Amino acid sequence: MPQTRARALVATVVAALTATTLAPASLAQTAAVPGMHTTAVATAQSAVTAASGTNADNRIHTKLGKRVTVARFGKQFSGVVMDASANRIVWSKNLRKTLMPASTTKLVTAFNALTVFGPDTRFVTRVRRGPRVNQVTIQGFGDPSLTSADVDLLASATAAYLKARGVTMAHVYADDDVFPTPSLAVGWKASYVPDSIAPVRALVRDQRNTPDTTRDAALYFRARLKAHGIARVTYDGRRDVARDATTVATVRGDALSDIVSRMLLHSDNEIAETLHKLVGRQQGVGTSWSRARTAQSRVLTRKGLAVGALYDGSGLSRSDRMSSLQLARVVMRGVNPRATNLAVMRQAAAIPTAGQTGTLAAKYGRFTTRQSRCAAGKVWAKTGSLSDVVALAGFTVGADGRLKVFAFLVNGKDSTLKLKQQLDMLAATVKGCY
Repeated sequence: MPQTRARALVATVVAALTATTLAPASLAQTAAVPGMHTTAVATAQSAVTAASGTNADNRIHTKLGKRVTVARFGKQFSGVVMDASANRIVWSKNLRKTLMPASTTKLVTAFNALTVFGPDTRFVTRVRRGPRVNQVTIQGFGDPSLTSADVDLLASATAAYLKARGVTMAHVYADDDVFPTPSLAVGWKASYVPDSIAPVRALVRDQRNTPDTTRDAALYFRARLKAHGIARVTYDGRRDVARDATTVATVRGDALSDIVSRMLLHSDNEIAETLHKLVGRQQGVGTSWSRARTAQSRVLTRKGLAVGALYDGSGLSRSDRMSSLQLARVVMRGVNPRATNLAVMRQAAAIPTAGQTGTLAAKYGRFTTRQSRCAAGKVWAKTGSLSDVVALAGFTVGADGRLKVFAFLVNGKDSTLKLKQQLDMLAATVKGCY
């Protein structure tokens, strides 16, 4: 499907939130109020009736009640469906049970980054002069969108600066100390690095998965300085830049909204952990795992949201815990049309489209079965997967024309394609086409 068409479909989805036919207690009216789901949740049990809902809601409730079985999903299941317009729980099972959320954690990371920085923020990378005119340091500030072309621009400007001062032999250094020395987050398996993620550093080009992304970027910068006419250039390792050092060149990365889009659409772990740490830095807390976690929690608490326990930004940690209700609340914030800073969280450019894009593309077997293919192109959701975790959280327009938000978490079963397709079937049930 052409991207413009996909964007139009999502725009139609979100428009349902502000339709004049919606209930008075609409999401647009209540989403900014901390704890907005308190009333609905207080009356919710393991399974919630939809007696006050539409015929479509009643059907969702009945069908999911029959289709969510231990035989299909095991005993470690948490799920919820909400009518976003009326702020009403349509169906749930173990909605407060906290489980490993896997990569649906990235919805939290997106929410926090967009809340703290705003969608138009662009992270910078600089070249700074050293104590001597022929000493230059490439300084990373965590831009996950830095490309080789950007580094080449820095090298071109730096070469011009050096030539203007008669420099023909230069020393290159790197500074990435806005992030601490890479280590494993709580709950990470040692095999995750580099299999699932590169060491998290503040200087990386093209999101390359190398043992030392900082050294890789600095060596490339050195090579491009030579290409731009500096005859002799050496890379002399890391060096902290002085606060008052002269800035020789600067590049700005992509808008945060574009970075978040790539993270969510392709479930990019490197981007997620970089944003997780940058939120900690922006909040003045710090960028170690523990301090980034503190910042993560503070932002959520300030916005009236909560999680069970999160130790990273990607969802790789096996110590992470969220309930389906907590996850659905984050999705609800994202689809609120009044939350302009979160607009990307309701766009097809960022949220995988069922059976078509990102981690929900048909090439991965998603929304391709008899039960779920009817929802292809009509459901938008973030996926999550670890060896024994499968998750799906997103939104769709139900058969009643109203926006539905859902979150399903399964733990303790092998993360097979069949299990993922069973969650697709649940999403198609919410859509009302199966």
